[in-house]
Amino acid sequence: MSRRSGSVAIAGVATLALTACSGTGPALTGGTTTGGPSTAAVAPTAALAADPDGVAPAPPRAADPAAMTSAVRFLRAWARPDLPADRWWAGFRPYAIPAYADLLATVDPANVPATRITGSARAAAATAERVDVDVPTDVGVLRVVCVAIGGRWLVATIGVADKAEAS
Repeated sequence: MSRRSGSVAIAGVATLALTACSGTGPALTGGTTTGGPSTAAVAPTAALAADPDGVAPAPPRAADPAAMTSAVRFLRAWARPDLPADRWWAGFRPYAIPAYADLLATVDPANVPATRITGSARAAAATAERVDVDVPTDVGVLRVVCVAIGGRWLVATIGVADKAEAS
């Protein structure tokens, strides 16, 4: 295959993927297409407005209690700036996705601002694959994002919760 025909093939696949996602071209349903709109596509309802990228969010659902537990266990182990770095990292590592645990291995625990959880965790958002948990601490409400991986809930990231959402 020449370089030009390879470029054309890649452009064709990209165009096909974009038209299938946008609903303006034939749907990729695994069967034959008629060129018209796909009956398998479901339009988002007013309550589930599309994100700027055009993808409708998943409908909200009740948070899995196991995700809430993982978030709290992670945060209890993370909010220990008094520990030596190796013990601090070993404490939260089982509750984090590997990439996030590795990133936090570069952090000096003395720089962690929180030292304790001060209230009950609350689910801010939940889908089958992700739960955003707001946890009050002595430095404010932290948002702990848990993701379902291999049948377990693991922390993907933490940050400061949006004040409007956390109240």
